[in-house]
Amino acid sequence: MLIYLFSNHIIENKKGIIMQKKYLLWDFDNTLAYRDGMWGQTIYFLLQEYGYHSVELEDIKTHLITGFPWHTPEISHEEFFGGIQWWDYMTLHFSKIIHEFGINEILSTEIASQIKMKYLDITKWHLYDDTIPCLERAIDESYENIIVSNHVPELSHLVRDLRISKYFSQVYSSAHLGYEKPNLQIYRRVLDKLEDTSDVTMIGDSYTADVEGARNAGIKAILVRKENIHNYQNYCKGLDEIYNILL
Repeated sequence: MLIYLFSNHIIENKKGIIMQKKYLLWDFDNTLAYRDGMWGQTIYFLLQEYGYHSVELEDIKTHLITGFPWHTPEISHEEFFGGIQWWDYMTLHFSKIIHEFGINEILSTEIASQIKMKYLDITKWHLYDDTIPCLERAIDESYENIIVSNHVPELSHLVRDLRISKYFSQVYSSAHLGYEKPNLQIYRRVLDKLEDTSDVTMIGDSYTADVEGARNAGIKAILVRKENIHNYQNYCKGLDEIYNILL
């Protein structure tokens, strides 16, 4: 039986022999969990509640392909946000989008101010069926699980409310690390906190953020879930397949 002491960064077997540390860095959205409709649907349903039924979901989505910090990962949050807090900046951005649909500025601001609460509604978030079995096996195989995700500041709250906190030693959101994947700096900030970086693998659904970013940082990567349009060798359709690569 293995004993896991994540807080002390130690893994030892029943004989008390210290084992080499092994880490799995996990993306969150569309890797471990997903949210119904993401940002577009969040705004769409809010507009519906306010009686704006003429605004189409696809029109909202076209306004969301830019404007988030992960759309410009080459720059730091200090430069991107200019000293404004994460949600304050994004709420202003959402307000401008809503205003473009012909809604007055005051009401646009009111609607935008509710996006945070709506987006974080835990009833809209779901784990994939293979998430918990895969995380449990990771621990059985002596891996330490860590989340590293381009996300909102409340990522750790979502992890907690989905009842999977116990599987992770750390949860890192880009909102707190000051950079977005694939920026090398976010990987360096995480790797600098690890005791041993000789066996670290990033697992995620984005070839750019999770595969290229990880490889540029000198660690391994496994692409999951999304169609493998880059023909990347270490690809798995589901999480249950990753151990064919890891072991």
